Amino acid sequence: KGIPVLLENVDEVLDPILAPLLLKQVFRESGGLNITIGDQTVEYHEGFRFYMTVNLPRPHFKPEVSVKVTVVNFAITYTGLTDQLLQQVVQFEEREVEERKNKFVQQSAQNKARLKATEDEILNLLSSGGNLLD
Repeated sequence: KGIPVLLENVDEVLDPILAPLLLKQVFRESGGLNITIGDQTVEYHEGFRFYMTVNLPRPHFKPEVSVKVTVVNFAITYTGLTDQLLQQVVQFEEREVEERKNKFVQQSAQNKARLKATEDEILNLLSSGGNLLD
């Protein structure tokens, strides 16, 4: 059965092992749905739900996490409510501004990933004694 799971007190940085679960990377094998988490393949039920909670007043998730989850903020403060209402108004009134913002958030995540890959490549070249200019 699809039993809901609650993971409490999550930090702003999520363990990469959760990525297949957050992205619902399921596949069919032997007539059933499966998902690979870590190095194990387990059965997956379509009724399964995964919930996470945080204790932070205003969590700021990385863009790559934000596109994988739906964030529901139950903490109601004046500032938080104002931010949420402003976001809703901009989304309704200025859809192209909201779309540009989302595009920039995605580009930022891609650029950070590209920067990390380049840094790793440079470190690999330095550790192997290679020439950086080649």
